[in-house]
Amino acid sequence: MLTKLLLIEDQASLRENIAEILTLNGYQVVTAEDGRQGISQAVLDPPDLIICDVMMPKLDGYQVLEIVRSTPALVRTPFIFLTAKTDRTDLRHGMDSGADDYLTKPVASRDLIMAIESRLRHKQQWMTVEKLPILYRTNIRGYNDKGSMTLLTEDCLYFFTQKRRYYVLHPLGTFQLSGTIEDLATQLDPVQFFRVNRKEIIHRNTIQRYTYWQEGKYCLFLLIGERTSEVILPRARYRLFLDWLQSSSKKQ
Repeated sequence: MLTKLLLIEDQASLRENIAEILTLNGYQVVTAEDGRQGISQAVLDPPDLIICDVMMPKLDGYQVLEIVRSTPALVRTPFIFLTAKTDRTDLRHGMDSGADDYLTKPVASRDLIMAIESRLRHKQQWMTVEKLPILYRTNIRGYNDKGSMTLLTEDCLYFFTQKRRYYVLHPLGTFQLSGTIEDLATQLDPVQFFRVNRKEIIHRNTIQRYTYWQEGKYCLFLLIGERTSEVILPRARYRLFLDWLQSSSKKQ
């Protein structure tokens, strides 16, 4: 089976040229003309590696990367930025955002292929180590003024960040956690939990309704215990949210 690459690039001529180069080098290439289309294709049919432009309409490359790194099925997918932005600050921002490599245009065919092969080798190495079935966390350690307690994750209702600290709302109270939202996003059962934005993860049983809010954002209304709460869902995650609701319902 050929290695599948997803190429997200809004310039048609460049997209076709790169796709042809990759195809001639033995890869199966799927293309997308903007970030939103790229995310939809990645979620429906996860690729082995993603190559993505930075400056694009609808969703830019950084937004695409944020969604990829917060989606359990894609979180380990190698991600290479391909961009005309050559400033060192831009490169640092791309790498700090979680990209695996950052190539500037115009890129030599040899350099692109070498970068892809390097990232795929790294992926194969950790896949070899992680042969065991995925086991999502069944419990988590929480702390409050009464001490520490082991909580069942299936009972946790809402994970959030506040002043650079991480908390969970649970029927027994609010507990501080030692892990991060990024860690939890990969460790929690994706059937039950959804990362709404950078700072919040919700349990599907807390969702009461959702509605359009403003500036392309959506508001989710949650029932946590006897308290109603509201969280903001960015437009970039709205389609993923709807897909998650539908797929989660089928698996219940």
